[in-house]
Amino acid sequence: MVKQFPEIRQMLTNVARARLEANRERVEKVSTIPLDDFLERGLMEAQSLLLIDLERCTRCDLCVRACAAAHEGVTRLIRDGLRFDKYLVATSCYSCRDPLCMVGCPVGAIRRRDSLEIMIEDWCIGCGLCAQQCPYGNINMHSFTIKGDEASGMGERRAVVKQKATTCDLSREYSAPACVVACPHDAAMRVEPLKFFAKELGTKKG
Repeated sequence: MVKQFPEIRQMLTNVARARLEANRERVEKVSTIPLDDFLERGLMEAQSLLLIDLERCTRCDLCVRACAAAHEGVTRLIRDGLRFDKYLVATSCYSCRDPLCMVGCPVGAIRRRDSLEIMIEDWCIGCGLCAQQCPYGNINMHSFTIKGDEASGMGERRAVVKQKATTCDLSREYSAPACVVACPHDAAMRVEPLKFFAKELGTKKG
């Protein structure tokens, strides 16, 4: 087919070159740090990591409480996770380039618009598939109390408990992630991992 249609051959060649160049650039960015660690721990897929500088962090948990306050009382982060040098990779959504969590949702409730964050809409039915699909444990199931229709069908409303998937949405309703803003010691930060670790850890190893 590519012999018969040279324009298709050219298009495929251009796409292949672009992908090879993108792969080369990504490898160069992490050439100064253990590539195996990045691959094994999924950080090559990440576009945004929540990092905590453990030399600055006082374990006050204001980041966790601020996240909960911004999300109906349910935090989207756990102050624990992988460690590189003095940095803790907190358990929070990586905003992956190719999110496995978005595959197979039966109601299309988990999605990404034109922005970086992954959102779980209110019509989530709480099946837990996205939480099972996430390889990094960054999606959790929580119970929320909402107003639902009375079973009698009389039009009355009552409080019902509904399970729903939750994950970090980068505090999309605010100007910046609540956890980062709340940290009094500038220990919490959101970073693009390839650039950040290549610069921070690469400099130390050099």
